[in-house]
Amino acid sequence: MLNLQQWEIKMNEHNRVSSSRRVFLKLGSTVLAGSMATLPRVASAQTDADYWHMVRNQFAFSDKAVPMNAANLCPSFRAVGENVALLTADIDIDCSFNNRAKFTELLEQSRMLVAVQLGVSAEEIALVRNTSEGNNIINNGLSLSAGDEVVIWDQNHPTNNVAWDVRAERFNLQITRLSTPDQPASEQELADIFINSFTNRTRVLSFTHISNVSGIRLPIRTIVEAARTRGIYVHVDGAQSWGALDLDLRELDVDSFTASAHKWYMGPKEVGLLYVKQDNIERIWPGVIAPGWGEDSDTDLAGARKFESLGQRDDAALAALGLAAQLHNDIGQQRTEVRIAMLAQRLKQGIAELGLELVTPMSDQLSHGVCITRAPQGQAETIINRLYEEFGIAAAPTGGIRLCPTIYNTELHIDRAVDGLRAIMT
Repeated sequence: MLNLQQWEIKMNEHNRVSSSRRVFLKLGSTVLAGSMATLPRVASAQTDADYWHMVRNQFAFSDKAVPMNAANLCPSFRAVGENVALLTADIDIDCSFNNRAKFTELLEQSRMLVAVQLGVSAEEIALVRNTSEGNNIINNGLSLSAGDEVVIWDQNHPTNNVAWDVRAERFNLQITRLSTPDQPASEQELADIFINSFTNRTRVLSFTHISNVSGIRLPIRTIVEAARTRGIYVHVDGAQSWGALDLDLRELDVDSFTASAHKWYMGPKEVGLLYVKQDNIERIWPGVIAPGWGEDSDTDLAGARKFESLGQRDDAALAALGLAAQLHNDIGQQRTEVRIAMLAQRLKQGIAELGLELVTPMSDQLSHGVCITRAPQGQAETIINRLYEEFGIAAAPTGGIRLCPTIYNTELHIDRAVDGLRAIMT
C-alpha cells in the first residue's frame, strides 16, 4: 500500500518513461482565424498505454489532485480552456458588434459538430447553459392537461424529478415515481418496470440515462419502443452519457435529450445540450423570451434555436464547444466508450476484491462510468476527504463513495483509488 508521496514518485517515473512520446493533439489554426483547429491523430504511440498517457497530458491537473468525479465536473481539455481564454480576451479588446459578428458562425460550427456526433440535424440542437436548463425547458414547455400522468424514475436528477413535482402541483398532473432493484438482473428487468407502469393516462416518460446516485444504466431503446406504441413522449437526461458513450440519438428514437459540456464531454463551462426531435419542436414552448423574438428581429431562431434565446451568452464558451467536439472526434467516441468501460471495470473489480459492497452493478451493460461503493452510515464525507487529502483522489459522497473515471484517468489513478479505499475502509 502506497501513500500519496510514494504514488507521486511512481507517477513521476511513469511520466519520464513516456515523455518522449507526448505529441498528442497539437493545435493548428485557431478559431479566431475563422476555422476550427485541426488536431492530428497520433501515429507515434507505440502502445495503447502510450496513447492514453498522451490523452492524460491534454489536461492541466496535477497528479497530486486527480479528478475522479466526472459525474459532477471535469477539467476541460487544456486546448479548450486556452481557447475560451483567447476568445474572451478578444471580446474584451473589442466588444463591438463588428468584432463579435464572427461568433455567430463559430456557434453554428459548434452546433453542427455536436449534431453530427449525435446522428441528428443541426436544426434539432439547442446549445443551452446546462442539463438543468434543458430539463426545465421540456418540463415547462410541453402542453399537458389536468389529470395527465408523467412517469419518472426515483433516481432522476432533481431537475428531472422534483421539477415535475412542482409542475404537477401547479397544474394538477399525476406523477408516478418508479423504483428499480438495487442490483438488477438484466436490462429487460429494468425495462419492464417502466413498460408495465404505462397507463392510458401516461403522456410523458422522463428518466435519466445513467443514474448519478447508483450508476445504473437504463436500456433506452427498449423502453422507448414500448412508449412509442402508446404515443408517450420520452425525455432523457443524458448528463452521465454525453461524452462517455457513443450516442446515436436518431437510433435511440428519444423525443428530447439533455446534457452538459462540463461533465464527461470535458468542454467549456456553462454550455449545455438540448436535443429536440424535429417533429416536437413546434409543440414545446420556450421558457425564456429574449432578443430574437418578434417582428422587428433579424435573428434566425429556426428549429431548436428558439430554446436558446437567453439574452447575452458566453460567446467564447459556445465557440470553444466546437473545439471540444473536434477533440472527441480525433480520439473517437467508440474508443472513449471502451476506455471508460475498462477503467470502470478495473475500479469495480478492485473494490469487490477488497470485500466492499458495490452499489453500482458490476455488469457494463447495466452501468458505465459512474461507480459507487456503499459507505458506513454518516461516514461518506469523511472517507472522500481522506481520499483527497491522503491519496490525492477527488471523489464525491453521492449515493455512497462515488468514483467516476474517464479518459484523462490512468490505470495508476485507478489503483491509487483502490489503495486508498483499502487503507480507509478495510
